Amino acid sequence: MKDFFSTVFSFNFFKIFIYFIFVFSGSIKWIPFPIDLTLFFGGLCVIVLFFEIKTITIFRKEVYNQVFLILILLSFFAFSNFYTVSYIYSDKKNEAMFLNFFTVIYPLFAFKNVIFKELQKLMYLVGIFAISMLLYVYFTSTFIIFFDATQYIENVPTYLSIGIMLSACFVFSLSSKPTIAVIAYRLVLLFLLTQLGGRGPIFNLILSLCIYYMLNLKNLKFNYKVILTFMAAILVVIFYLDNIIDLIIENVNVDRFNMVKASSEDGSVLYRVMVMKRGLETFYEHPFLGLGIGSSGIALTGEDQVEFPHNLIVESLMELGIMGGVLYLGIYIYFFVYHLKYIRKDKKILIIYIVSLLFFLEDMKSGSFDGWRISLFWVSIYLVEYNFKMNNAKNSKQHLTKT
Repeated sequence: MKDFFSTVFSFNFFKIFIYFIFVFSGSIKWIPFPIDLTLFFGGLCVIVLFFEIKTITIFRKEVYNQVFLILILLSFFAFSNFYTVSYIYSDKKNEAMFLNFFTVIYPLFAFKNVIFKELQKLMYLVGIFAISMLLYVYFTSTFIIFFDATQYIENVPTYLSIGIMLSACFVFSLSSKPTIAVIAYRLVLLFLLTQLGGRGPIFNLILSLCIYYMLNLKNLKFNYKVILTFMAAILVVIFYLDNIIDLIIENVNVDRFNMVKASSEDGSVLYRVMVMKRGLETFYEHPFLGLGIGSSGIALTGEDQVEFPHNLIVESLMELGIMGGVLYLGIYIYFFVYHLKYIRKDKKILIIYIVSLLFFLEDMKSGSFDGWRISLFWVSIYLVEYNFKMNNAKNSKQHLTKT
């Protein structure tokens, strides 16, 4: 507990806390605050940069390569203002691109050492806060606001936004020993995740966990405590299976998870298929430069409004043409493939890598470049942690050699 408070009240924690709130401010605008949260915490980040920029960190070549690819794509979006067919949505998207840019730049100057310990504590605080709020609305019978459009409350985050964050909190809990408290924490997260009913966060979590265990297979350790806990869990499931199932699916639309049925009947799935199909048609019609930043609204609805194909590959192809799509894919192919040889050696960067994968998968189903900074947050955090981990390891080897 002493270590927890010493971490939470450190300057390093403050730097990552304000960065986190800045990036995820759109999900907490339901909290009454006299100033716009994005502007306020963005301002705090600028103040931090003012003090930290005095000492420049030299990053590894692969980190600069990754950042360069991202900045090139953002520059393409900026250039497309010269030929875009949009005037309204493009303004909103230009603001989002500036936030995306700042999201990438801030950690490169703000952090001077590894930050996993602070990030881990932050994610536990986020998880506990989310659990508290969700259990409150669950037991006060107001949980319906998340999946009934008629009960929608302005500024309350969607069930998808909450679900993917619960999934991220679950992944981060894998960095802790499986104590009773941690196991209970994970079970509550999974329970609330099923109650929200979002297919994407659940399927993406399952896929991400499968990849995590495949990559971490050689580091898995089984002792008698783990085996006894697993056996006890099986016995509980056997004796109370009916009660557990009734509790979990009481408020869940099970048909939503039948993908065969959903693909032909579910309005949400059918709409996504429709806009993606229309997005690809737009790309085929304008394959070289696309229609410019913010044009997805016009292409999909015929009006200059906020609308997107719910898939960042298709969105980049629509608005920037073939080069935009290749650049976007290049960013993540380079990120996920290049770092495969390093993440097996360190569980902490593996955790951040898997969370980055989790949000990338969510972008493929429900994302937009308007909110790309959320995915960029995790990529940037990974790059910082990776850079200092590798540098520290290199310095240790050099010290041993000299000795």
